[in-house]
Formats: sequence, C-alpha cells, structure tokens
Amino acid sequence: MRSFFKTVLACFIAIMAAGFVGFIFVSLLVSVMSATLGDSFTGRTPRPVGNGSVLRITLDESISDNPTEAPFSASLLNGSGYVRRLALLDVISAIDAAAEDPRIEAIYLNINGYPSMGPASLGELRDALDGFRSSGKPLVSYADSYTQSAYYISSVADRVYLNPAGDLEWRGMASRTMFFKGMLDKLGIRSEIVRHGRYKSAVEPFTEREMSPESRLQTERLVGSIWGGIVAQIADSRSLDSAALQRYADSLSVDTPERGVELGMIDSLLYSDQMEEVMDSLIGPDYDVIDLADYTAWYTVPSSAAGDRVEVIYAEGDIVDGYGRRNEVGSDRLSQELSEALDDDDIAAVVLRINSPGGSALASDVIARQVGLLRHKKPVIVSMGDYAASGGYYIAAPADMICASPFTVTGSIGVFGLMFDVGDALESNLGITSSTVASNVSADMGDMTRPMTGAERRYMQRAVDRTYDRFVDVVAEGRNLTANRVDSIAQGRVWSGIDASGVGLVDTRCGLKGAIALAAESAGVFDDFTVTTQRPSQSRIGMFIELFGQEMAMSEDPLVKLAAKTSERMRMAVRDNDKVMALTPLELTFN
Repeated sequence: MRSFFKTVLACFIAIMAAGFVGFIFVSLLVSVMSATLGDSFTGRTPRPVGNGSVLRITLDESISDNPTEAPFSASLLNGSGYVRRLALLDVISAIDAAAEDPRIEAIYLNINGYPSMGPASLGELRDALDGFRSSGKPLVSYADSYTQSAYYISSVADRVYLNPAGDLEWRGMASRTMFFKGMLDKLGIRSEIVRHGRYKSAVEPFTEREMSPESRLQTERLVGSIWGGIVAQIADSRSLDSAALQRYADSLSVDTPERGVELGMIDSLLYSDQMEEVMDSLIGPDYDVIDLADYTAWYTVPSSAAGDRVEVIYAEGDIVDGYGRRNEVGSDRLSQELSEALDDDDIAAVVLRINSPGGSALASDVIARQVGLLRHKKPVIVSMGDYAASGGYYIAAPADMICASPFTVTGSIGVFGLMFDVGDALESNLGITSSTVASNVSADMGDMTRPMTGAERRYMQRAVDRTYDRFVDVVAEGRNLTANRVDSIAQGRVWSGIDASGVGLVDTRCGLKGAIALAAESAGVFDDFTVTTQRPSQSRIGMFIELFGQEMAMSEDPLVKLAAKTSERMRMAVRDNDKVMALTPLELTFN
C-alpha cells in the first residue's frame, strides 16, 4: 500500500510538471526515433588528417565526463541535426595532440550558442586550448554571436572576431532555485523534514517560499567566487582589468559589437567570408578543415592496454542504491569497478572522476568504503568535475589526494530526511482514502497518508544525526582533520573549488589531465604508463531513452531545462521519501 501511495503522489506531481514539457514530447520523440533508427547506428570512420589542416572547434558536440561505447556511433539529435557525443578526456587529449601534430597548423574556434558543459568542464577545456596557444600555433576565434560561456572559452584565443551584426552577452552568473511549497500547499500536501546542517538547503524548495539567509549567504559566496575566477581568467588572456569587466557586466555596457571592440573584449568585427581571408593569411590558401569529432576519434583514450595503467573510473550523476541507471552512480556498480581495479595488478593507480551532486547517504558510504580499501593497495586520486558535493564529496574523502577545478561546486557536508503527507490531498482531490491495521504504533512509519508522530520524528532525527556524524568521521579520517574542524566547515555548506582548497577540503586545483599525472607520479610510473577508461556498452533501447533525456538537457529553452530539472528532483523526493539523503540542490546558470 505504501508503494501504491508513493506511485500516486509521483504521478500527481508529474502531472503538474508535465504541463511545462508535454507540448514538446512528440517533436522530440520523432527526432530521437530518427536518430536511433537512422544511420547513426552504423557509425562512421573518421576521415584522415591531411597536412596543412585547421582544427575547427564549434562545441556543437555534446561533451560529457563519462564516455560510452555503443554498437552504433554515439550520436544524438537536436533541433539542427546530428550531434556527436564526446568524452571530455578524449577532447582534451586531442587538443594536446594537436599542439604537437605537424599536420595541424592552427585551431579555429567557431562557437555559437551555449556549450553543453558546466563552468568546471569549460575551464578544463579552456586550459587545454591555452596550452595549445603556448605551442606558438595560431588560435583564432570567430562567432556570429557570443554567449558568456562561448566567450569565456574563446577569450583564450590570440584574436577574437565578431560578426558586425552580432552580440556579445556580458551580464554575470546566477543561481536560481525553484520553490514548491506554494504548489504543495494548494494540493494539500505537507512536507516534513529532518536535517543536520544549517546550510543544508536541499529541502528548502519543499518547505520554504524563498531562500533562507544561510542559503543566500553560501550561494552568494559561491557565485561570486566562480564568477570572479572566470572574470580573472578572461582579464588575464585579454590584458584587461577585472574590476572593469565587472563594471561592464553591472552596467550592461557591451550593448553593441562596436562597444565590445572599444572595451577591448573583441579585436575586430568581420563577416564570415572575411574570416576566410584571415585564415588564408595565417595558414595559406590551401588549408584543410577537420572537425573536433573527427580529430578526437584519432586520439580516443583506449579501453584497455598492456603494461602499467592509470585507470580513470567515472562517478557521474545522482548517487543511488543498487546498480543504478547509466546516468546515475549506482553503489553496486561503482563498488564493483573499484574492486576490479583493486584486483588488477596491471592498474598502477586510479583516478576517480566525480561529477555528482550526491544522493543516497547509504550508497555514498558503501562507495566510500571501497575507495578506502582501494587506497590501501594503490594510489587513488579524485578529480572533481562540475559538481562533487554532499554524497559526491563523501565518496571523494577517503582518496589519497583530491583535485578540483576552481569552479567545482563541492562540500555540502550535511544530510537530511524528507517525508510527505498526502492523505488530505488524496482525499480532497481524488477521493482516495485508506485504512491501516498495524501490529505496533509505528509499524507503518513512512506511510505517506499520515503525518509523522513525535516518536517517529525523533527516530528520524537520530538517524540523520548519526549519518552526519559518520559523514564527518569519514571526511576527518580521509582529510587528516579533526572532527571539530570538519564540523566547522561542514553544516551542509557548499564551496567553490577555489574556496574549498583554502579550508582543507581540496588538496590542489587541477583538471582531469593533472589528476592523471599526479596518479602516475604517485605510483612511480610517470615515465611509462597508459591511461585507460571503462566505456560501458549500451543497448538500442537504452540509447533511445537516453537520447530523449539528452534532448531535454540540451535544449536552450530555459523553461524546458527548468521543467526537466524540476520533474527529476520531485521524482527523487518521492522515490526516496523516507531515506537519509546527502544531496546538494544548487545549480548555476552560466549562459
């Protein structure tokens, strides 16, 4: 019966969220069916790289942490056609190779729109491009219009060009939280929470109508830290003043292409045909163009290799109990991968790449235990992506060393329990009632048709407090800190990678390539090692389901993105109604 009411509530809430996205379902379904049934299943062989080539980077590809090997090419559709899906490590490796490849004469950035990457991943890609620039080969950028994220990447170029009729967005970064309490009140649904950590704001969307002072404080600090780092990097590349760039954002000063040139953010205004003349002058008139997806295919990190190996293992998505779906971090699946790495004598060291906002506290503890066991036998280096917070930090803590991007969202050491009482809502809105026969007073604890009793609330609070203490102990042991010190920087507070290194939660600031180098050095194999990754295969039906989700995620429509995120968080809240969770709610908007 309890599962029945969970299902009813899930459907009830989903109906509300579906109003945002139902109208696009049919069109997305048609496009996804076209992708899965069309020639994307056949794959394609990347074309050869010729002498005098220019590597063109548009970031039209979907670039994510976790690579996939499928029985067909890793492609999906958006509104404009096929989109290749690439692994970040492969892309960075390809850019590094291009710097040494005598066939590649230059890189041409042509980024329009919104790259499908978070600030930390964008930062790693930008660092790779900066390394290419250091090789002395030309790196130029052109766009019809620059979004902020596209400009952040492009600002590393030697020359930045813009269409005379285009735009340069420059207005800052934001973090938006949706609150559902008003909707729940109208439906007659009561939420009951227990938590440990005054900054643990993951439950606030269900209990408040706006940010608490603590949540606003930490979010303002986080956004300011990450945006300040982005501005500083752009200022350094463009020889501009950071304070001036901040003023331009506050006053929306870059309101015309000409102002972009005047303020030093753009070098020149040109049309695309004039860019051909620029490239001819740099490379010569007979240069060839190769796209990022084709070039990356030549430098894909192998799935297996002989000799000493540094294995990259991915933890990307919400942390869940059991095996989990492909876009989730299942405790059984990840623990199995870590255990296999422990037993494989050819694996000299492991890099655990984390891109997760957390999830189940129990699943996080199971994974953390396996990370600790692995650490006792061989080096384990954690590389943090866009998010490694709450449960994502829990599984990182036992590692030998933690590396984070300056723009990683991490910390959030805190836990909570969230329960719903939908009894009145079901009766008043749907006419559904229930009767329960129980052997003991709290035998039906967790039943969503009644409120918690005082004893049950105290029981849940003890469970939350016990889990928080366990979380703190795991961090204290892994980070070589006292429990009191961890508690002082915990309480559910989120930190940027920049600030996390200052309070002892992160050892060093580096990306995935830097973490791999540290792992090889720690294992004593730096002079001769191979990087390998796990690339799980995927069925056609699995690819079909994921493609639809990718279509939703890649949409540039903020309403669609918000609806998709809302629906997923509500689904998790209902599914894990009586579980202790370690999850962070923050999501940054950097367009």
